[in-house]
Order: sequence, then C-alpha cells, then structure tokens
Amino acid sequence: MMNEKILGIIITVLIFASGLSTSSTANICETKSISSITNTDTIGLDDIYSVDVSCDENSMIVYPNETAVYGIFIKNTGNVVDTYVLDCPDLIDCCYWSSLTTYEVTLYPSESNLVILTVTPYWEEAATYTITVRATSISDPTASDSVPTFTTAILGNRIIDVATDKIVYEIGETVTMSLTNIGSEVIEGNPTFEVYNENNELVYGCYPDCWIPLEPGENFTCQWSLNVPEGKYIVKGWFLTYSGTYFDDATFFILGNKPIEVTTDKSVYSSGEDVILVLTNICDITISGNPSFNIFDENSNIVFSLYIYLWIELEPGENFSWIWNQKDKQGKQVSDGRYRLEWHFSTYVGIFVDDAIFYIGRNNPPNKPSKPSGPTSGKVKTSHSYSSSTTDPDGDRIYYMFDWDDESNSDWVGPFNSGQIVKMSHVWNTEGTYQIKVKAKDDPNGDGDLSDGTESVWSDPLPIRMPKNKAINPLSLRFLEFFIERFPLLFLFLQFQSFNKLIYNLEVKTEEINDKVE
Repeated sequence: MMNEKILGIIITVLIFASGLSTSSTANICETKSISSITNTDTIGLDDIYSVDVSCDENSMIVYPNETAVYGIFIKNTGNVVDTYVLDCPDLIDCCYWSSLTTYEVTLYPSESNLVILTVTPYWEEAATYTITVRATSISDPTASDSVPTFTTAILGNRIIDVATDKIVYEIGETVTMSLTNIGSEVIEGNPTFEVYNENNELVYGCYPDCWIPLEPGENFTCQWSLNVPEGKYIVKGWFLTYSGTYFDDATFFILGNKPIEVTTDKSVYSSGEDVILVLTNICDITISGNPSFNIFDENSNIVFSLYIYLWIELEPGENFSWIWNQKDKQGKQVSDGRYRLEWHFSTYVGIFVDDAIFYIGRNNPPNKPSKPSGPTSGKVKTSHSYSSSTTDPDGDRIYYMFDWDDESNSDWVGPFNSGQIVKMSHVWNTEGTYQIKVKAKDDPNGDGDLSDGTESVWSDPLPIRMPKNKAINPLSLRFLEFFIERFPLLFLFLQFQSFNKLIYNLEVKTEEINDKVE
C-alpha cells in the first residue's frame, strides 16, 4: 500500500512540475562587435585614424589541395602612427584551410604593408569560398576596412603539380621549385621552370637538357637563389612529353628581411632614469653601416633624435647601444607616457629600420573588463564557458585571469589583442552559489614577460548557481503520506488525472510508431 502511495505521489509531482516549468535558454556567449568598442579618451581632436585594405588579385582558381595565394595591402590613410588588428570575419571551419602571415601591423601615415593570405580547399568538390580580410585600428576601432577574396576550386584530371617549398621568402633565400607527377601512370619528358614578376617579366629560367621518367608521386626539383626585389612572383612549370605538354603554376612572395632588432634594457622607467637604446645584428653575416635613432611620444611627435657620426661594423649577435637621459631636444625632462624608439641603420645596400615601445613613469593598465557573460546556472562536474573583453589605452596586448570563486583561477592566459573577446571554461565540483569575475594585465614589451605589466581592476561579478541534485526528503514523504490519509478523495482525483495523461501519451506514441511502420 505504501509503494502505491509513493508511486502516486511521484506521478503527481512530475505532472505538477511539468505544468509549471517554462523553457528558457541561457546566454552562453555574448558576442561583441569590435566596432562597438571605443576608446575616445586617447584620440586627439586633430588625430585622424583611417585604414585602406586592398588586394592585388581578388579571385583565383585552384584544384582541391592546391593553395591560392593573395597579397593583401594594409595602408595607413590617417595622419598618425597606428596599429591595426587583422582578422577574417567570415571564416568557416569547413572545406578549406586559410591563414595570414601576420595578424597585427603598425604603420606610419601613408605607409603600407603587405600581408599574405593563403587559402587551400581540401574538399573534393567544385565550390567558391569567400574569405574577407579586415583591418581595424586599435586606437579607434571605428576605423576599419576590408577586402573580399574569392577562391574557386575546380575538379579535373591533372597530371603534374608545380609548387615551391615555401609561400613567403626573404631576400637572399633559396627557392626550391618542384614538378610532381600526380597522375596514376609513369610519364616521360623534359621539365622546364620559368619565374615571372608581377609585371609578367621573366626573371629566371631553369631549362634542364634532359629527358626523364617520373613515377606517380615522383618529382623533379630546381633551386634558385633569390636576387630580385620584394614582391609577388609566379613560377610556371612545363613537362614536354611525346603525347603533349602538361602545365601548372604556383605563386609565392618575397618580403624584405630585417637584419636588425631594436630593444631597450627595460620596458618601464622612472622619470629621469637613463634609457639604454640597443641595436642588435640578428642576421648570420657581418653588417656595417651608420646608426641613427628617433624617439616619438604617444602623439607621434619626435621628442628626441640623434644622428651618430660613426660607421660601425656588427658581427652576428653583436649590438650597439646608446644612453638617453630622457631629455627632449630643448634639454627638458620629457613627461610620463608611452614612447617609441626607432633605429635606422644605413648601409651600402639599403636602410634597415626597427622599433620598440617603452614607458616613462607609467604604463596605463587595461580598462575594466566587461562583466563575464555565460550561463547563470548549471550542473556540478560539467564544463561551463564564460567570456569577457577589454581594451588597453596604450594598445598593448592583454592577458586575462578568471576567478571562479571556488579557490581556483585560470591563471594568466593570452596574449589577446586589445578589444578581442576571450572565452574560458571551468568545472565546479561542489554545488553552491559563486561570483565569477575577471581582470586583465598588459604586456607592454610584447615578449610574454608580464613582470612589467600592469593589472586592471576586477570586472563586475557574475552570480551563478550550481544547484544540488535534489533527493526525496523522508520528512516530505511523511508529510505527503499524512496528506493522502487526510484527503483521500483529492489524492484519487490527482491519480486519475495522472493516469489519463499517461494513457494519452501512450496512445500518441503508439500512433507515431504505427505511422512509421506503415
């Protein structure tokens, strides 16, 4: 009798609970557009932040597993030095691989930089893939521009594949060109390579005087030591056989190498402290030239410059240093703030430039991170994800720490670009109520060493609840048993309603099964 009562109670409670429950969806991840993040405190009234993004060729046709290579030009069309974050907002995790050679560039006014986008369809199907490259100013995220590319994959029976061992080379490197038999039968013939620049001018030719057989998968290679300017190049390959000539081509870029590296002995200095400016030879040959440097404030004004009347020689790994006493061109102490050191090293073959960022008196901390976004309730021993973001007034890259309020945290994770959304997951093992919060720390030197970084304040906390797995309380059972004994007619009515509901559900399921069988 007791078991029947308990069964009736459980059915009644389930029906009652189902009648009261409502459907809701937790806000798992709040997506914030980068254009909605502003930092107007750092923008001067006369400063113009603007960028132009263009492409040398917007569309290419390739075969599956062949790489399309695009030259993307980022140009600073504003009037101040600016840093741009690059991304591809319409990327999808399907059917192709793609990448950029860099995801952040710093440019002077009117200066441009070449970034390489590669797209490789790997799915054996004919399709067109649109990948957009976007550049967004860190100083003013409303200043943004983008350019789309269209990669069309086609199907066909190719016999040869022409490729280079890399997509991007530095001046002086050796290019290895290969011609591979990708067919299913042995082919026999004469291989040829020619390299053309972006003006379709022949800059190199490889004409072996040989007649060779190529097994399926076997290749013929030719090496070429680069002695041409920066830019886009196309290598064309032919394989002349008795039955015809097979052809294929490939694109690669040459970008200028940078034999020098500029650093300072510290990233944050006290006011009046000597700043050691260091120029290092990071290439594997001896270089000689004339050094000079400029120091810019955070408004891109030159506060100090020096032309050093020396012709110096630097062995690989050797450096040249100079001490700056923080005095401007008038001999006055410069104010606290963010500064950029720019070394020039003038040689017989050209002028090499590199720069570094440092701070005097202060390094502005990142702004207060946004309140964590994610589910406000969940289950213990289950992973839950939360996101947040912030910006850095100095444009530094940012690390984040999430405090899970269970005597654990995420430690510092990063780096992330200023304004980029970060997402972290955590598992709570004990039920209860928790307050999630997050703080940020910048990396002023961009080297992953956070000892010189400054921390933001904590974000507003997000209350969450990890409820218990509710069991039937014996005291509640005794109360319900008492209730049933005192009000048997009401209990029978509830049982009758539960039974009717159960019969109805069974009839619906039976009809669905019969329909499927028929």
